[in-house]
Amino acid sequence: MPRQAPPLPTALVLYENGPDWRYATGTPIADPALCYISPKGKTHIVVSELEIELMRHEATRADRIHSFADIRKKMNGTTLSVAAMVEVLMGLEKTPPARIVVPRHFPAGLMEKLREAKLPVMVAETELVFPARALKTEAEIKHLRAAQALNEHAMECAFAILRAADIRRDKTLVWNGAPLTSEILRAEMNMFLVRHGATEFHGGPIIAGGSQATMPHHRGSGPLKAGELIIIDTFPRHPNGYWGDLTRTVIKGQPSAWQKEIYYTVLEAQKLALSLIKPGVNGADVHEAVATFFTRAGFPTGTHQGQPYGYFHGTGHGVGLDLHDPGPRTLSSVPCTLQAGMVTSVEPGLYYPQGVQKAGFGGVRIEDVVTVTTSGVKNLTKRGKTQWILD
Repeated sequence: MPRQAPPLPTALVLYENGPDWRYATGTPIADPALCYISPKGKTHIVVSELEIELMRHEATRADRIHSFADIRKKMNGTTLSVAAMVEVLMGLEKTPPARIVVPRHFPAGLMEKLREAKLPVMVAETELVFPARALKTEAEIKHLRAAQALNEHAMECAFAILRAADIRRDKTLVWNGAPLTSEILRAEMNMFLVRHGATEFHGGPIIAGGSQATMPHHRGSGPLKAGELIIIDTFPRHPNGYWGDLTRTVIKGQPSAWQKEIYYTVLEAQKLALSLIKPGVNGADVHEAVATFFTRAGFPTGTHQGQPYGYFHGTGHGVGLDLHDPGPRTLSSVPCTLQAGMVTSVEPGLYYPQGVQKAGFGGVRIEDVVTVTTSGVKNLTKRGKTQWILD
């Protein structure tokens, strides 16, 4: 049997201020900066003088922290560039890389400069430049639980406002003497989140009622009304860098028989998905089981006048330092072997525009964030799903 060739000495280069930087260094940074991880696993970062002292205190995973001035001293007058900085950092290590990997989102212009410098650069083969990001540590799960807990408090803020709202004769909701709109409720949730340290909202939350709720990513606009299903999907980033993701569907006033049926069908579908999640299971099978359940329950999927209806999105996505973590498509039509440590949303939904089902129209989505454990699944979300009818 032929001997296997030893692995090529590989380095990694990042130039960003996003999730990969935070994962590599242990801290956020304001401006894009250079991170070089040598073939021996030593992490070097090069930052401006604006950031250097902060990084010395907070970049807990960096082995060497350099300022631009430090690098200039070693460059013999060469123009400061990403390629030149990489060459300097390569020279500080005894093992030169045979190849340098950059993530798929690496800036194209900088990639060309690295190639022009004849550096052995290549794009990562997968979305996850750090494969370990797919499996969360206990510390990361603690961060995610904190993010989801903050998110749940924001959801309660929305519920309290909806409960306090009055109903006009035309069914428009009124709060503080004015029509309650999606925009007002979104602002109230975001103000609550800001007061508690949230740093980003990804354009959310979604607050979509009536016909708007039939389009899963409609942000929602205009007055909210009683008697209509309202989807509230909130996804802030916690100060610890991790994202929460939570969806509840509510109604102000008494629901119709059809609204009850569709709500409880989605709730049962989520329970089914949660019962199937465990290590070794193909996430695509979980998704298919949910889709089959909906069809058998009398809620088909198709298109009506060019608009999709029924169940036409994945059952769940990874959550972590990204709202939609790159890497395995956890619960979708794409095969994915679930592993202990994966964190995923579980968010089945049904959406029917007017004219598809005679008994009613609207949308329902219910979403929790869970982690796959060695024996099954643990829900990181505490908020219940039975108190969806708001008086």
